[in-house]
Amino acid sequence: MKDEKRSRFDPYRPPLVGILVMLLLIFEKFLAHTYTVITIYVLPAPWKFWVPGVLGALGIFMIIRGLRQDEVKGTLLGYSGAALVWMSWFENGLPQLARYSEIKTFLPTEGNRMAGLLGEHVILQASGVFCLVALFFIMLNKDVRCRMLLWLRRRLGLATAVGVPAPGSRPNVARVAAIEYFFVTWFMYVLMLLIVDPRINGLYHPVTYALSVAIGLWGIYLLYKLTQQREVGFTIRYGIGAVGVAWYIPEILALYEKLYEFYLYADKHPIAILAVLVIFVFIFVVLWRTPVDKESGRALIR
Repeated sequence: MKDEKRSRFDPYRPPLVGILVMLLLIFEKFLAHTYTVITIYVLPAPWKFWVPGVLGALGIFMIIRGLRQDEVKGTLLGYSGAALVWMSWFENGLPQLARYSEIKTFLPTEGNRMAGLLGEHVILQASGVFCLVALFFIMLNKDVRCRMLLWLRRRLGLATAVGVPAPGSRPNVARVAAIEYFFVTWFMYVLMLLIVDPRINGLYHPVTYALSVAIGLWGIYLLYKLTQQREVGFTIRYGIGAVGVAWYIPEILALYEKLYEFYLYADKHPIAILAVLVIFVFIFVVLWRTPVDKESGRALIR
């Protein structure tokens, strides 16, 4: 009887493992926003440059360290390392570049001014063409495992031309997780900037409403699929894409002023931020301790 109860609440079985991964990745988004606000708007110089510089370098070290780990640990290190690189070097670096280049801002004439484009947003939005071209070349790699790119490859009729993965080839999961985090974050950021751009349709246009609903439904579907995954390492990598898409929902709700982003105000909500950090670390440790088969390096499916 005790064994039955223990197996029901096994954190390494669906749907619990998917829910844990979902919470881990959502809480990482909270903490990333808190960190970015503090480093950009609170820390004085030179600390506002040194702290992101050092933590971004730490992210690179974590990705490299993950190259020789098992599938679960490698995925966790690749993902968390990429998150540190993105929010340290990109989220903090682009505003500096925008100010140096004196790039014009574009603010909406009505509604939430947060739906406008600052200089760093203009740079990031313009980089969307590079994101798409890079994704296209990644799609042509026969060893790619990304579900979305595989689906797109089939729809474009390129599956036969590209070929099948080499027998027995296993991509390095730390690299895969890092690249996935980087490109999903980049793509969704550019997509949202295009949708809410006041120079195009703006926040209060029927096209914006329709696209936001479509992306929201897509994100909810991906979250559901996340809870159905069985293998821990793959679940984390699947979750990077699923939560990356679903994060559009709270972002757009915040722009419509339907959601209060408490994680942007650490000075007002220190207990809530601390609770998020504690839960994030706890889930990370639980996933890190996933039982792994020593020969295959993969999590044991129970």
